[in-house]
Parts: sequence; structure tokens; C-alpha cells
Amino acid sequence: MHLPNAVQQNPNATVATLAGSLTIILVWIVAAAGVEMPAEVASAFTTVIAAVLLLVGKKRPAATAAPTAPASANLT
Repeated sequence: MHLPNAVQQNPNATVATLAGSLTIILVWIVAAAGVEMPAEVASAFTTVIAAVLLLVGKKRPAATAAPTAPASANLT
């Protein structure tokens, strides 16, 4: 039985999760450097990172599907 994969069906959710994680790390690095970042700016970074990742993801060539035989193919 083939179960649906949430990542394959919702790639934008994966990108949003990755962007959120990258933003947390970025805000932590900025705070460690002694710069205080408002929550609104951190949120804007999440949006920008997600947009960049979505644009870069669309630039990759699509994977080609393997050719399949028709259901009525004679295999004998």
C-alpha cells in the first residue's frame, strides 16, 4: 500500500519550516553579537528566507519520471 507523503504533497510547508529554523539561528547569532533584533524584523527575515528558498527551488530542473509500460502490455 502506498501512503501519501506530506512532504511531497506540501513542499511549501517544508520550506516554511526550514525558513523558520534558519531565522531562529540567524537571530541567535545576531543576539550573540550584541545586537538586539525586534520580533517584527525576525519575522520579516523568515518571510524573506522562505521566498528565496521557494525561488531557488523552482529554478531546479524537474525530475523526469521513469517511463512506464501501458497496463495492457503483453509481457510474454
